Formats: sequence, C-alpha cells, structure tokens
Amino acid sequence: MDVAAKIQDLAVHWLGVLRRVVDRPYVMDIAMVLLVLAFAISESVHDEGHLTAVAGGFALALSLPLLWRRRRPAPVFVVIASIALLQWLTETPLASDVAVLIALHALGSYENRRRLVVGAALVAELGVVLAVVRWSPSDEKITSAILLTGTVTAALVLGVYSRTRRAYLVSVLERATTAERQRDQQAQLAVADERARISREMHDIVAHSLSVMIALSDGAAAAIRSDPDAAVTTMGQASTLGRQALGEVRRLLGDEPGPGVLAEPLDLAPQPGIAQLDDLVGRVRAAGLSIEFRVSGPEPALAPGIQLAIYRMVQEALTNVLKHAPAATRATVSLHYGSGVIDIQVENDDDPPPGGPVPEAETGRGLAGMRERAAVFGGSIEVGRRADGGWRVVSHLPVDQVETR
Repeated sequence: MDVAAKIQDLAVHWLGVLRRVVDRPYVMDIAMVLLVLAFAISESVHDEGHLTAVAGGFALALSLPLLWRRRRPAPVFVVIASIALLQWLTETPLASDVAVLIALHALGSYENRRRLVVGAALVAELGVVLAVVRWSPSDEKITSAILLTGTVTAALVLGVYSRTRRAYLVSVLERATTAERQRDQQAQLAVADERARISREMHDIVAHSLSVMIALSDGAAAAIRSDPDAAVTTMGQASTLGRQALGEVRRLLGDEPGPGVLAEPLDLAPQPGIAQLDDLVGRVRAAGLSIEFRVSGPEPALAPGIQLAIYRMVQEALTNVLKHAPAATRATVSLHYGSGVIDIQVENDDDPPPGGPVPEAETGRGLAGMRERAAVFGGSIEVGRRADGGWRVVSHLPVDQVETR
C-alpha cells in the first residue's frame, strides 16, 4: 500500500508539473513551431528521399513566425502568407503550408479588427485557389478546392470562436467581480445606515432620559429637607425613567437581560409614537418645566415609522430646552394636522445663556438627527430664536409622502 501510494503521489506531482508547463503560452508556441517544422521535414524526406536546402529554408521560414502569433497575429499572417506565395512561385510544395492555417486561426483568435480578419480569409482562399490550380490533379481540382476551403473556414471559425469564448469568460469574471464589489458596498452602506440609526436612537433615548433624570435629581435634592415625601416621589420618577431608558436601549441593541439585579423581563412594548407624547410631556413636567401640549386638526392614520419620528423630534426639542435653556419656565408643544402636512412646533421662553452651547449648531448631533428623520419623509426642520425671546423648533412633514396604515 505504501508503494502504491507513493507511485500515485509521484504521478499526481508530475501531472501537476506537466500541466503548469503546458499552461505557459511560450511553451505551447515553441512546441507548435517544432511540430510544424518536424512535419514539413519528415514529409519532404519521405517524398524526395532527402531534405533540400530550399525546402528546409521554406520550412524554417514558415514555422518560426508562429512564435509571435499571439502578440502580433496580423504581421505574422502577412509574413507567412508572403512566404507561402514565394514558395508557390518557386514550385516548392511543402507540408509546412499548414502554418498558414495556424496563422489564420491565431488571427481570428487574437485580432479584433474585422476588416483584417475578413481580408486574411480572402487571402487564404486565394492561396487555396492557387494551390489547387498548380498542384492538384485535373480530376480532383473541385474536390480539393472544397476540402481546402472547408479547412480554411474551420480554422478561421475556430479562431473567432476562441476569441469570443475568451471575451465571454472575461466579461463573466468582470461581472462577478463587480457584483461582489457592489455586494460589499451595499453591506458597508447597510452597516453604516444601521450604525447611524442606532446612534440617532441612542442619542435621543440617552440624552433625553439623562437630562430629565438630572432635573428630577436636582429637584429632589432641593426638596429633601423641606418636603421629604416629594423628594422621594421625584427620585422614584427618576428611577422609573432610568429603567424605561434602559429597556429602550436593550430593545434597540437587541440584548437579552442577564442574571442579577437587572434580570427583569424585557419590555416588549412597541416603539413610542404619538400616543406616548402625553407621557413624554408628563415626564418633562415632573422635571420642573411647565409645558402646554396642543393638538389640532383631524389626526390621520400614520404608520409607526412616522409616529416614531414625530415622537423623537419632540423628545429632542424638549431635551434641548432642559440642556441649553436652564432658565426656561414655560414651553409649548404644538402638533397640527393640516391639509397634506403635519406641523410640529416646540418653543420655550428662554434663550441659551451667553457663551453657552446653542441648541442648533450645524455640528449638533441631536438636531442633525432631527433633520435626518424629517428628510426621510420629505420634510424639513427650522430652528431659530423667536422675535419676543426664546427658542423655536418647527418641523413640516408632508402627509402625502407618509406611509399610512
């Protein structure tokens, strides 16, 4: 068994070596030249008993140009056809005339210019006619012409087919490479979009919850001596808000609750929407900001996506009030369902402190996220100071671009 396995391994090795050698174009070119040369010499010796200098010279001249048939198919065909014509003029028939067929095949295989290919086919056919006229017996001229014409046509057609097949394989590989590149790009874009979505949601959830929790904690710290019961209630509200934020973050990231203190059942409630705006406003009121919530117009049937966008925009605007307008005492949240548009407006009665951060700088992540949410539904965001003081955030969302339920 060991001897048989070694023989098998040796055979596989040498077959691999032979395949690598054969796959090299220049090796095949040299082999083709030697084969044509040997065929011509053996045929000449068989017919005449010896090899003449003229026959050997023609055989060598017809064979050597085949070395360049891949790189220069048109010049090689012209050279070989010219030598074949000179051979015809000197009345020196040789089997090496097969080099004309090989050059014609190479021209069809490697030359893209149709005029050259057609011209070469006509030249080869002319050579067939001349050879039949001079060297074919009188009673076999038609048969010889048909056979030689078929041989020329076959050589040319096989060459053209080889070029077409090679071009097809190249195009298939290019399409596969392009498809793979596009797939990778689509995957990268999908990852970037998902990261942007998670970043936007995390910002809205964490920033709002922390801002309200800080305000509640400050209120509890201020009231703990004068009204301990109110302080306890306020801290309970902060704790509840923290747990809600943690649950939203878990839902967003798809995490399962682990063991321990936080191993409570994961809330599977849907994403917040318009119905949860009252709770949102209530939490901010509990943080000490007086808020008036107005809704006007008939409410259309809105898809969860647009409802989440409205909720997050109101949430971000109120968070900015708590973060950037600490002296604000009143805020107004207005939601108007008009004809073909939904208007969301959040305003407060305090400007940002001098030198402090402005709610909307173009680099701001929060309102930049609001702009992105509005743009998804073909809407817009306007941010700026009110004429009578304070700050206003207004969003317009076209209803006709909203996917309704």
